[in-house]
Amino acid sequence: MAAYRYGSQPGINYGISVLLTTVLLMLTLYFHFREKDSYYIAFDSYSDKEDWFGSGKFELDKTNNAYLIADTDAGFIFSKCLLWKDYKVNGKFKIQNKHLGIILRASNLSNYVMLQITKNSIRPHIRANGGWIKYETDVTGLVFEEEIKDGRWYEFEFIVKGEDIQIKISDATKILIDKRWVIVSGKVAVEVFEKQDHDRKTSTHVMDITVSYDYGSIGFRNGHGERALVKNLIAESINKT
Repeated sequence: MAAYRYGSQPGINYGISVLLTTVLLMLTLYFHFREKDSYYIAFDSYSDKEDWFGSGKFELDKTNNAYLIADTDAGFIFSKCLLWKDYKVNGKFKIQNKHLGIILRASNLSNYVMLQITKNSIRPHIRANGGWIKYETDVTGLVFEEEIKDGRWYEFEFIVKGEDIQIKISDATKILIDKRWVIVSGKVAVEVFEKQDHDRKTSTHVMDITVSYDYGSIGFRNGHGERALVKNLIAESINKT
């Protein structure tokens, strides 16, 4: 009987070894691929683009040690927090021409919320199945106390919680805006751009779509000659579940 027990131990030890190896491998993969609770992206190296996807120009500007966002109608979004619901995101930006679009709650490149930073206001947009709805300041009241200057660095901070977005834009000395906007949901009428006719005019139609922006990632979008720089992005989940 003693010889039988001795002879069976290598098999038992081997089984335990395989089990431990498998568990360690699964834990390693889990901690490698799971979404973290926070991210810091300096945007000062080429590798900072690795976890972003989109089309257009989103690249390192060595002169300013920041990333340039331009000529990207779809936008770029960060792949590491696609399932986030409530979060805080802040960073620095410098507008070089016209505007900067900050993407929030993006489930993909055709469905997201975008807060467009203009020279004197925040202009919210929603993108639904590729179509757009924008909300002007006469409806939102999201007007700055003073205009943003080209070529100057500012800071944005957005706290996204439930259906609310708390919006703050500031420079080194003052807060330009600190206000709240409620994310649109339910049935909306979206203008869809289809194609150009022979006179180069864009034909459209309006489509009723039910929208919901309960979760999704962060990103940037600039099109139609808009150019801006971004750096020192911090994103932090505030519902760590």
